[in-house]
Amino acid sequence: MNKKQRHDFIFQKIRDNQRIYITDLSNELNVSDDTLRRDLIEMESEGLLIKVHGGAIAKMNLPLDFESREHRMVEKKRELASKVLPLIKNNDIIIIDGGTSNLEVVRLLPSNLSLTIYTNSFPIANEVMKRPEIDLIFLGGTLFRSSKVTVGMNVFQGLQTVLADLLILGVCSVDINAGLTAPDREESLIKRLMIERANKVIVIADNHKLGKAENYVIGNIGDVDYLIVEEDKKNELEDSLKRFKCNII
Repeated sequence: MNKKQRHDFIFQKIRDNQRIYITDLSNELNVSDDTLRRDLIEMESEGLLIKVHGGAIAKMNLPLDFESREHRMVEKKRELASKVLPLIKNNDIIIIDGGTSNLEVVRLLPSNLSLTIYTNSFPIANEVMKRPEIDLIFLGGTLFRSSKVTVGMNVFQGLQTVLADLLILGVCSVDINAGLTAPDREESLIKRLMIERANKVIVIADNHKLGKAENYVIGNIGDVDYLIVEEDKKNELEDSLKRFKCNII
């Protein structure tokens, strides 16, 4: 089997299983671990996968622009968003990052809750503006169009003044080894600072986000206090993530 055939085989394998292991590939293809490591490095440079210790995981490969994502799996997002509501208390100060799942959280907030919300997301700010009982602080900066959020130094400076009770963080991908990742470097830096500026961190991750990774690291699983997932993944994740402080909901 030549290199192209190996790459085609590996690519199909990772599409089917979301994760591959060098030891398994070595047995299946009858090639050395070193050859497979070079294959994975080359395929990662081509944007086909994300290399991790012992193998590789799939990239997210979902649309990055907000409009394309907003109308995908709306009922599922709403179901997951509803799990966040018991974690929010009256008079909390909350940072809400961009993302379509996070937008559903805001849409579900009870009308009698008094909150202070910091956000860099235009859609979330627009939704919060409909609720006079919530104090809104918009983190202005440079527009990152595909996500409809702001990035840059002004956002950094605004976040430095906050110590929030909660952060509802938006992520593209969650993996036990790769951690929390995003496809854009500048946006990932803002998200990393958001984690630092909050006492508790909430992440909503539907099944499409699990076991995948992008190129820029936001943080690790240990940074997450509450991971909101679909019911069919709860037991599996509680077992695999039990060494972390993360609560699976």
